Amino acid sequence: MPRCLIWLCLTVLALSAPASAAKEKSTFHNSHPTYRALRDAGLSGRSAPVDNLALEREGARFTFESGTIHLVAPVDERITGAVFLGKGNVQILPATAGEQLHLRFLTRSEAYADEFERLVLRFTDSTAAELADKLDFQDGPPNAEADGLLKRARKKLVEKRHYDRPNVAAGFVPYNLDGRLLLDLLREVDEGLFHAWIPAKKHGEVVWIVDPLGAPFVAPEEVVLVGLESENLGVWVASHQKAHLSGDASNELHGLVDLESHQIDATTAGDRLDARSTVSFTALQPAVQALAFDLHPHLRVDKVTDGEGRELHFVQEDKDEDADFFVVLHEPLAAGATGRLTVEYSGEKALDDSGGGNFTLVARTNWYPNSHFGDRADYDITLRSKKGLEMVATGKLVEEREEDKLRVTRWQSDVPLAVAGFNFGRFKSKTEQDSELDYTIETYANRELPDYLRGLLHRLEQIGAKTNLGSLSTTGMMDKARAEAQTSLRLFTHYFGPLPYGRLAMTQQPAPNFGQAWPMLVYMPLTAFLDSTHRHELLRDFGSSFFKYVAAHEVAHQWWGHVIGWKSYRDQWMSEGFSEFSASLFAQTVYGNEKFREFWREQREQILTKNTKGARPVEVGPISMGYRLDTAKTGYVTRRMIYPKGAYVLHMMRMLMWSPQQGDGPFIAMMQDFVRSHFNQDVSSRDFQAVLERHVTPDMDLEGNGRMDWFFRQWVDGTTVPRYRLDYQLQPEGAGTRLVGKVTQSEVDESFMMRVPIYVAFAGKDPVRLGSLALYGNSSGDFEVLLPQRPDKVLLCWFEDVLRKDD
Repeated sequence: MPRCLIWLCLTVLALSAPASAAKEKSTFHNSHPTYRALRDAGLSGRSAPVDNLALEREGARFTFESGTIHLVAPVDERITGAVFLGKGNVQILPATAGEQLHLRFLTRSEAYADEFERLVLRFTDSTAAELADKLDFQDGPPNAEADGLLKRARKKLVEKRHYDRPNVAAGFVPYNLDGRLLLDLLREVDEGLFHAWIPAKKHGEVVWIVDPLGAPFVAPEEVVLVGLESENLGVWVASHQKAHLSGDASNELHGLVDLESHQIDATTAGDRLDARSTVSFTALQPAVQALAFDLHPHLRVDKVTDGEGRELHFVQEDKDEDADFFVVLHEPLAAGATGRLTVEYSGEKALDDSGGGNFTLVARTNWYPNSHFGDRADYDITLRSKKGLEMVATGKLVEEREEDKLRVTRWQSDVPLAVAGFNFGRFKSKTEQDSELDYTIETYANRELPDYLRGLLHRLEQIGAKTNLGSLSTTGMMDKARAEAQTSLRLFTHYFGPLPYGRLAMTQQPAPNFGQAWPMLVYMPLTAFLDSTHRHELLRDFGSSFFKYVAAHEVAHQWWGHVIGWKSYRDQWMSEGFSEFSASLFAQTVYGNEKFREFWREQREQILTKNTKGARPVEVGPISMGYRLDTAKTGYVTRRMIYPKGAYVLHMMRMLMWSPQQGDGPFIAMMQDFVRSHFNQDVSSRDFQAVLERHVTPDMDLEGNGRMDWFFRQWVDGTTVPRYRLDYQLQPEGAGTRLVGKVTQSEVDESFMMRVPIYVAFAGKDPVRLGSLALYGNSSGDFEVLLPQRPDKVLLCWFEDVLRKDD
């Protein structure tokens, strides 16, 4: 889900509603015989000695120098695991140069190498057959140490971990390995999972996974190396399988089903949600019988039925462990076959009740069973809430009524949506119609303050603090939120083309420190609804730029994240980066060029400033690695990468396409072509490049082939940031002045190229672009021009046209 974060000193105090009576567990819950056999599997007692046995999987070579391999007991007559005790080593050479470079940053080597004395393998691929072919297994009693290690490995995968930043957990959560094995056993696949848990001596506990359905944390990529301990936490290596790299792997999808529609009936009460969700789907692969869904772990499933009303087996372990949700169909589906199932579920803590009629949807993208963000589907949502609370959601409001002391609203989507959400509270609301855009803009602000703010005001009164906070209210700034949304909608429609939704709701949420966007619905931080005086008293000057541009950024997500989604984590920089870039257009239009330049200087500072680990975000890895750059060793740098550098990529493209004759015309044509060509689709960086290459101007064509490989190689998949120096002389000549200068590009490799603009400023006027120089490698370019008068200044990149190191 698109979102932007800053970190504030306020503490949000949640009020929990009383838990309802526990419901009787369904006999279909965690009881499928194959799943139970996987979950309870121990060692079979069959084992074999090993002597320099090698096992290779996608660039990883496991060498079992000496010791014993113990087999896990068969499940449905298939062996799904083995435990090794002895002496061994592992060597992993990443498949791509970029992954090798990132591994060097983490380990000082382009290959991962370590030793182990214990190892646990789980698999549904050819490993069992390979071991049987190479080793002489004999029956005997199960080895107690190996059996204990098998149990420990499972525990390591389900235990909760703590993170410094929430974005790190975007995949680094416990996952149900037994459920994943179930998907393959019921499909009887030939190309299956390979999963190695390695308590390595040098680098700590890691897992190496090859998963044709998409590896956890990095899907749709199939290969991943993940550190599991606090010192090594994070993704170290990830890629597609080697056989896939020769084609356009960015277009690969491995889902078992495509979700077509959701019918949701949900009731809210305090922090509790009770719901019934019916989902229709189409099988994408043959023999699909077990399905995996994303559902918030605090939402507990009571019952699942199919389209014929038959109750289905489902898997959902404890909310504090590996709570992944799986459903097992009665019969397997052929590819292209359709299905339907209904899930009844409920639970606390999917919502947060902050008091005073202020609520937050905690389970943002998984308050209903979903496959993944971006699986576009039709939505028909009925929401029930306490009377006196106003509900606003994605879709079109088609019905509103009162029923059993509840307020009931129904929302339907006109176009398939990537995700659906809602907000509700004791709102004051306003609605405006923009006749120019034929768009409805709604604004919602809470009539009362949440408990944490009321508590703060009470404490200030008790200590006699002199403040202006006594009149604190969030409803007085509703018009500002509406105006910023309207300006943003008009501006972005001009640059990117029209939206399909017809309405946008700007809603207040009690959290003070982030905004978030769904189609047609924006969560704005409560603090953005405070006037500047109150906000200053509460926060001083912390995050002032955030509040200035948060509305524009979140409105931009209607385009970047919803109309245009991302295919994988490697492409998510476009969603956040393009939205941040859009905020710069807002800054320039509303606040002028100086604030625009200040905006980009702040972006550049975020990218280049060292963090507490001594790492500059730009040096850790390229933006195409996305949130996986957040690791224990990097100091969690991604927020300061994909937002500002992603924005800079588009900003530099705009500056390359700008000309005095056409202004932003070529850039606008390209961006509207991009939206039109991929309307309501997920895209990759390569998809964007293909559209861009339809609009290449002579100034952009630095390789002379009409392609933009050079730009994406450097700025999307690279980490280099150049340094520039300008030397010039002004020589009187007739009635004018001759400008003779030289621009030097340094601290780059010889393949680096960039076009660098030169500006001149005359007395009392803003600088104007004189022209630009194309520079290649570490080199200099000379220029000479006769000016009508002597300029006050000659400048490089006055509009922060190129991401560069300080002069």
